[in-house]
Amino acid sequence: MKSLLLFTVLLFLLFSGCKKSSEWAQWRGPNGDGISKEENWSADKLDSSNILWTKNIGFGHSAISVKGNRCYLSGWKEEISGIDTIPQTTLYCFDVSSGNEVWKFSYPSARRSYPGPRSTPVLDENNLYVLSWEGKLFCLDAKTGKEKWTNDLIKDSLAVIDQWGCCPSPVIYEDLILLNLNKSGIALNKNNGKVVWNSAREEAHYASAQLVTYKNKKVAVFMSGPIVYLVEPSNGDIVTQFNKTSEKGMENDVIQTSSGMIFTSNELLEPTDSGLKSVWLNDTVSSLFRTGVVIGDYAYQLADNKNKTSVNCVDLKNGIPVWSASQSGYGSLIAVNDKLIVLTGLGEVIIADATPVKFILRKRLQVFSPENKSPNWCWTAPSFLDGKLFIRNSGGEMACINLES
Repeated sequence: MKSLLLFTVLLFLLFSGCKKSSEWAQWRGPNGDGISKEENWSADKLDSSNILWTKNIGFGHSAISVKGNRCYLSGWKEEISGIDTIPQTTLYCFDVSSGNEVWKFSYPSARRSYPGPRSTPVLDENNLYVLSWEGKLFCLDAKTGKEKWTNDLIKDSLAVIDQWGCCPSPVIYEDLILLNLNKSGIALNKNNGKVVWNSAREEAHYASAQLVTYKNKKVAVFMSGPIVYLVEPSNGDIVTQFNKTSEKGMENDVIQTSSGMIFTSNELLEPTDSGLKSVWLNDTVSSLFRTGVVIGDYAYQLADNKNKTSVNCVDLKNGIPVWSASQSGYGSLIAVNDKLIVLTGLGEVIIADATPVKFILRKRLQVFSPENKSPNWCWTAPSFLDGKLFIRNSGGEMACINLES
């Protein structure tokens, strides 16, 4: 009887762990690399009849986080209240199956160019962390949307922002929230929002912090202008840094390859005993704040070269594209199992094979109407969980598409 009980507990832990690891509950998915390992879906299901529901959530560029049967996303609108117009950002929680609103949480947010939030909501157990354009870090109850605590980083002179505001998404490391703000990051206690460590005050950046392995230790990477900082996440000490000779690629999150290299969109860095060393640099493959994915020895990302946008498959050994497929506008992409899911700048979803052989198109669907839109209307990376694809554009249209097989 004891053996049976132990076996049952082990099975529960195994499947619970598998489920947790597949949640798209943070920026760039389960492992922060833009990749899902889900298999129970099909590219053939990409059809207008399988769009489960759509919403208008308001302007913004932040991605959609999904956990269980709930998705979390935010957008900016000017709400009308009597004779007053109230500009505000609203964080929504929707039921995935029905699209019904579970709760919403709003806060004041002024009109500006390219309006709306940039940072993606991040789930950690029952806490939901979201960073506003203005530099307020909120901790909400993920079930109810009730505010637990707030830290106004700008008002309290803990960080500074440029004209584009606070863009990085929170990254959870043990009991810390890591934010790519200031010179080489800032860390706050995830339970109360108090600052644990900080770096010199400098303008904010696009990229989010990334956790990589360096000399057999976990370190955090902060992209700060032309400098890549590797930082001890527990105390903020700079382990090493690398000065990039090209400013391209600075807006993208770094990706650590299976061989331990660090890919920065336009450059491959090799960790050595004395620091980071450049293996190759190629600005023509660089992506602009639209981090791609690394699968095996190849990187797949959207690149802008001579005012043309394309999906490139880049050989990580030398930085040379092995194939390139033209697309409209900026766009973004993720990978699910052995497929690329691309959202083009004009709102078309494209599913293609993630292979270095050649660009192999499997299915495409125009989801958002491209009429009267700029070709850079869809900057935000898709999200994916339990066979459901979640996409949005900068104007506030979003859709949930069922691709379950």
